[in-house]
Amino acid sequence: MSSAPASALGSTSVRRGAAVVAVAGGALSLMGSAAPAASPQAAPDVTDVAARSALPTQAPAVLMLPAVQPVVPDADVLDDPAPLVKAVQLAEEQIARAEEERAAAEARAAQEAEQAAADAAEAERRVSVSADCGLDTGQLGAVRDFVREAGEVLGCRYGVSTMYGVAGRAGASDHPAGKAIDFMIGRTAGDGLADCAVRNMDALGISYVIWRQRINTGSGWEPMEDRGGITANHMDHVHISFDSAGSGDLSGC
Repeated sequence: MSSAPASALGSTSVRRGAAVVAVAGGALSLMGSAAPAASPQAAPDVTDVAARSALPTQAPAVLMLPAVQPVVPDADVLDDPAPLVKAVQLAEEQIARAEEERAAAEARAAQEAEQAAADAAEAERRVSVSADCGLDTGQLGAVRDFVREAGEVLGCRYGVSTMYGVAGRAGASDHPAGKAIDFMIGRTAGDGLADCAVRNMDALGISYVIWRQRINTGSGWEPMEDRGGITANHMDHVHISFDSAGSGDLSGC
């Protein structure tokens, strides 16, 4: 196959450094101006190198620490430890005294609180036993006023509903003079009432107490002779004789 006749391209002015493209025989050619040659680098100045080498080299920083001086114990302390020992003993004694004072203060506070609670309970009890519980004291007859008051206090305190005061007796007795009361009561409550009366003989103006064939004039319980019956032997009632008015302030019951 024959190639087409080559066509001459007109010359065209190009800028310096621009490429010229020509097509010839089906080949693409790129032609351009050559790049300018690199300028040679200047050689290092031997004089500058030598000068820099001659500069002194900077030494690394050094951290200076203060010198630690050893502590030399006082020769007097080593030779005589008594002052130090005494100081320690005094400190320990002060601590011990402070602890004792604290414990004593706590004990006093606890005792005072306990006493205050006991006083409050006693005051409340006195109010309750001295209050009118509805007990009929008219059944006592013409007893002395202080006997009636004591009978009401004890009767209300131990739940007695039946009491006998003035009455005739065959033998010697305080009943005819209105200075005695028989509290009709059971065993358990009777034990409590008799014990309360003995504890408060002065407060209630009591001269003696008889209960379950025993008598107590303030020196302890003593047995009595057998009188032949439950009532005669005071098995079903507490007998209390009075000789004077008391304060009425019960304690221990």
